[in-house]
Amino acid sequence: MNRNVIKFLSRCFLAVVFGLPVSSWALSTDRQKDIEIEADSAIIDDAKQLTIYTGDVVIIQGSLRITGAKVTIYYDDDSDFVKLESVGKPARFRQLPDGKKDIDSNYQVAHADRMEYFKKKDLIVLLGNAVYGQGGSKVAADRIEYNSRTSRMTARSVKAKTKTKSTSKNKKKKSRVRIVIPAKKKKSN
Repeated sequence: MNRNVIKFLSRCFLAVVFGLPVSSWALSTDRQKDIEIEADSAIIDDAKQLTIYTGDVVIIQGSLRITGAKVTIYYDDDSDFVKLESVGKPARFRQLPDGKKDIDSNYQVAHADRMEYFKKKDLIVLLGNAVYGQGGSKVAADRIEYNSRTSRMTARSVKAKTKTKSTSKNKKKKSRVRIVIPAKKKKSN
């Protein structure tokens, strides 16, 4: 097999690592499934140590599904995966946790203008119009960070500059973090 083909296939395999940090959330059997990647194009740039998938990118491994307009995977000098970025309008993530039935409301879902995963930190960062949720519960903010090692989530708003109609001066308008917790349904007798 051609060396470049082997490199390409091994890098495709590494794309699944985006799903691995959420192992505390994720269906553990997903790691044992084949990885399928679809895109309009793929570019491997060894000099820059990255692979870029563009055009309606879809990455699937078991219940894990990542989509975006562009997915970039970065490597270090040893060709080890370091960082993954998915950009879209929006980029999306979906995965079924262990012990849950394959029902839409059981899936953990996230979407944002941009998603970043940092392997060494086990950190997922959702940037711009970020939403994370499961079963009706959701967190929405400008920035959401989830560290799977510590099972800690942080949601932040950012100040946006806006011009008022009455003056040409910029005012800083702060966005807000929004959390929705659905009401518990009463059991009928």
